Amino acid sequence: MARRNPVARFLGNLDPAHLGDPLTEIGLFRDCGSAADARGVLHGEVVAEVDEMLKLIEDADAFDVIELMRLREFPSVPDPNLEWDGSALNVEIVVAMLLGRGSRKPTDTPRMDTRPHEAISELHSRAQRLGRLSIYRQQFEARISDDPLAPLAAEYQGAVLHIRNLQHDTIREAHESQLFDNAIVAPLMAEHLGYTYPDVIAVRNSMRQLGGDRMTRLRDDTGAIVMQHHGTPPDQVPDEAMREFVAAMVSFMFLPADRAVITAEDIAADSGADVEVVRAVLESYSQTFDDSILPARRVYDLLTSSNPFLITPLVSDGAGNYVETTTGVGLDSLRRIVETALAGTKQFHNYDKKVRQVVSERLATSSLEKLLRTPPRFAGFTYYAPNDNETHTLLSRDCVSLKTVGKQVEGDGLFIVGDVAICVEVKGKSMALAARRGDVKRLWSDLKATIGDGCKQAARLQALIETNAGLWLEDGTWLDLSDIREVRSVVALLDDIGPLGTSLGDHRETGLLPVERTPWVTSLHDLETIAQVCDRPSEFLLYLRRRTDSDVATYYKAADELDLFMLFMNADLYVEPDPDKVRAEHPTSGRVTSRDRKERARSAIPTRVGEQCRPLNAWMGREQTQDSADDGRPLKPTYRALPRILELIDVIDAHSDRMVRFGADILALSGDGQRRLLSTIDKCIRRARKDGRPHDGMFSLAGAWGHPTVFIGSRPRGIPLEPSRKRLQAYMYVKRHLMKSDRSYGLLFNDAGNLELAIYNNRPAGEDAELDALVDEHGLRPVADTSPPGSPSARRTTRRSRGKKKRRK
Repeated sequence: MARRNPVARFLGNLDPAHLGDPLTEIGLFRDCGSAADARGVLHGEVVAEVDEMLKLIEDADAFDVIELMRLREFPSVPDPNLEWDGSALNVEIVVAMLLGRGSRKPTDTPRMDTRPHEAISELHSRAQRLGRLSIYRQQFEARISDDPLAPLAAEYQGAVLHIRNLQHDTIREAHESQLFDNAIVAPLMAEHLGYTYPDVIAVRNSMRQLGGDRMTRLRDDTGAIVMQHHGTPPDQVPDEAMREFVAAMVSFMFLPADRAVITAEDIAADSGADVEVVRAVLESYSQTFDDSILPARRVYDLLTSSNPFLITPLVSDGAGNYVETTTGVGLDSLRRIVETALAGTKQFHNYDKKVRQVVSERLATSSLEKLLRTPPRFAGFTYYAPNDNETHTLLSRDCVSLKTVGKQVEGDGLFIVGDVAICVEVKGKSMALAARRGDVKRLWSDLKATIGDGCKQAARLQALIETNAGLWLEDGTWLDLSDIREVRSVVALLDDIGPLGTSLGDHRETGLLPVERTPWVTSLHDLETIAQVCDRPSEFLLYLRRRTDSDVATYYKAADELDLFMLFMNADLYVEPDPDKVRAEHPTSGRVTSRDRKERARSAIPTRVGEQCRPLNAWMGREQTQDSADDGRPLKPTYRALPRILELIDVIDAHSDRMVRFGADILALSGDGQRRLLSTIDKCIRRARKDGRPHDGMFSLAGAWGHPTVFIGSRPRGIPLEPSRKRLQAYMYVKRHLMKSDRSYGLLFNDAGNLELAIYNNRPAGEDAELDALVDEHGLRPVADTSPPGSPSARRTTRRSRGKKKRRK
């Protein structure tokens, strides 16, 4: 894979303070000639930094330091709209170091004399620096590697290391309850782990509730003391009240271990769960102090190999006391724990076939049904594919030797919406631990077994539909799909794969994905999130086009699919099609101008997409927001288009479910393009109202996805509907042939501006002598300049938002 050009544009704000001293820090690796050299440099820096950090807190209670770091890195009250420069990795680096000390408090220095809060700022800075150095080490190793997958492996390892809380709570819990809270998995968890899914949820929720209640109580108690003695000179405040206030403040923000510690008995009393089951959950997710592994070694392994906090985010002192570090029990890790416990047993096969696969496919089809507003035509079905997986023409409608040239294969889903088909494949396999820590060979193996296989299967179904206009089903019947004009594919994964799913262009270059018929790759979580946000099937269809069948896949990079989606919802995910290529494919589309070529050059540049999800996170966490007032509730993200355009799409959707491509084609227009379309409509209506005669207009939208045309007609008062319909239809019939348009939309309005009729003609363009004669008879000519759609963000200032680590609530 050829090395990509460096990023030329970054969408999202980047705080320079997060960069530290990049020239000096990157310069540490300048003379490295191998991966071993780079790791040696990182190891040396880790040893030096850890030594300094240990000196800062050598007498401190580890639980005090852990909770103080949590207060520094995370807001005490989660708020997706709050600017915060914290990082979960900073907490984990400090905790990993503390675990290597051997005990919770290794010296006899009185705890009240330790003052750990004074060290937190420096601990933050030093941990932040180690996090940056780990990224530079990953990038350096990728740069000197000959493996084409190395850059993507480094990016994936970086995402695993730095991003936490990968899923929105509501979606995670809905998916996990179907996977684990059932008659098959519940007894397996009880047998192999000692607890069930409801037990994990009870412990997680209770820890969150207990922690929150304690913070609230301290806030209220200190606030009550302040209000009670408001205006009283400090030396006149009663000693008892002063002692209570000082004790509360110490527990709140100076020595918070006592407040942070949670026991199995605390949780059992709060939740009503059995204390031994609670203890089993806590032990399953906790680490203990052990000085057999040196602090620096723990930190180095965390940064270069596996991060134990992803699976075991609690710390135990061995005496029944536990504190949280960065995530709650089971967050983003429960499935890995369950599957690891079942690995190598006969029960794993039963879990995989009867639960993991079944639930994954059901979740995918459910989300797509929401997006497309229609149930799947088929779910979990069997059809015939060519024996060689390539000669699709052998399985045409005229095939008479079906079982000789074909074989039965399975498909996970097929949706039909109007003249659009969506092929669906689902994969439940997880990425192995070795792949997550950057092992290129194992990553390649796992990618082929998940994304690669899923894409081959989806592309196979898509090719059969496009080639033969139908399928042979398991029972030997022919499924006629001759009305289908556009086919898209979706590969949904149970695993969260971050940049592995967004990097479709990289996968094309490595050969994992086909250049043609590239499916959209996503996680089931992100698919459901998008399903809850999208208001129209046409929005989703346009997103599929942009992500898979445009230069967005080549030029746009992101760590998270939802950042790309939210950029799309803001009408900013766009690369101008090559105007000369469009002209070559659609000769009637008008001349190419220098401005067209400049727009292409301006947009076709390597673009890195940062954090775009703040409005989405706020809306997805709306049930947890503190302000329940209507005006304080987060707004649902919506697609950025002119309100009248959205209204027009909705009206047409109500007229016919066959015109889903109309909405996608119109939403692809720039703001100026949408205004020109509305102006054409208004002009026809205004003229009909003025002179009492029907008027027509046409709008051409030639681009990367064909040559759609929109025909507008107006019906004056007093003229019957049917003659007006025939007039518009005849105009469409001839003009679309002249324009070589592959699909045409006819919109008939009355003189009051109301849409009365929507006509759709998707007959393929071709040679027709009779129509040629009609063109000559009517004296029609191609338009000289059809004003192509243009960039949705043309002449618009790109919205900027701070690039930060994901913390979805």
